Amino acid sequence: MASFDDHITQAKRNIEFLGSVNKTYTSYWDWQTTIAYYTAVHLVNAHIASKANLHYRTHEEVSIVLNPFNKLSPCALPEGIYTAYINLQWLSRRSRYLINDKRGGNDADAFFTSDRHFSKAIRHLDILLVFIKNTYAISFDKTYLLCDRLKADALINFEISK
Repeated sequence: MASFDDHITQAKRNIEFLGSVNKTYTSYWDWQTTIAYYTAVHLVNAHIASKANLHYRTHEEVSIVLNPFNKLSPCALPEGIYTAYINLQWLSRRSRYLINDKRGGNDADAFFTSDRHFSKAIRHLDILLVFIKNTYAISFDKTYLLCDRLKADALINFEISK
């Protein structure tokens, strides 16, 4: 199974890829949101590997062990960090399946991903990156992104190109 370091290495590769895709394809918000989520998957799996040497295969198992209300879990995240992860997961599901988990709408509706959703994904990913950085003394290179909706944000791990 992948180690803490393996997951961090993959997360860093994903962030680098996200910056490259964003620079080259500025309108593929669905794919960029998905990259952001799978970066987060590796970050939380690194956390789980470090805290309990556990390795899960499903998103549901990961969510359960990270849940801050699961008092018995040695891997529970603080509530705000967990919420950022779950929100990023929802945004990725929207991108991949054209659904909206947060809205009990008509199943026939297609929900597309725009720069508004991508900007939310980046804000959530930034929260997770700060948590991992502070918890494990890991450094991440700053990633430059093109997204007008993020220009006013004070992000730690991302810089918005003008």
